[in-house]
Amino acid sequence: MVAYTDSLGFYKNSAGFTANYTDRVSVIEIELDFAKIAAARTAAGATALTSTDTLVIGVLPKGAFVLSGVATLEKAEGAAGNIDVGIGGGTVDFWVDGFDLNAAVGTSGGYADATAYYCAVNTNILMTINSASIDVARVKVSLAVVNMGADLGTIPSA
Repeated sequence: MVAYTDSLGFYKNSAGFTANYTDRVSVIEIELDFAKIAAARTAAGATALTSTDTLVIGVLPKGAFVLSGVATLEKAEGAAGNIDVGIGGGTVDFWVDGFDLNAAVGTSGGYADATAYYCAVNTNILMTINSASIDVARVKVSLAVVNMGADLGTIPSA
């Protein structure tokens, strides 16, 4: 197992919230196109992702309270493959466990009964590759997040 922190082939968010009272609840979405990730890693001379490797796919800022997480398949792998999505330094399959990358497009998976998670410090969102040679699938990871550390500022009057 190798733990990667690069963002070759995808956009990794920064740890921050918008400074606006009306945006305290949001959805963080991370698009993972494994064909682009594989191509970018090859072009950069980086090692291909394989079974049991982990990749930091985003960062949750201090004060974030994650209500739930889900993965949605946008393009099937065409062969067996699955991933987990969880907490860096914690439970690696906290939000998504064994998500099938060869399911029907539009399939979503996550824990319906997962406990919400509070980030006391900036916290990495971690993806674990559970299969070798994932290089076709496209997945959207979505996390419902509340900014619990926000300065409420001026609350609009009713």
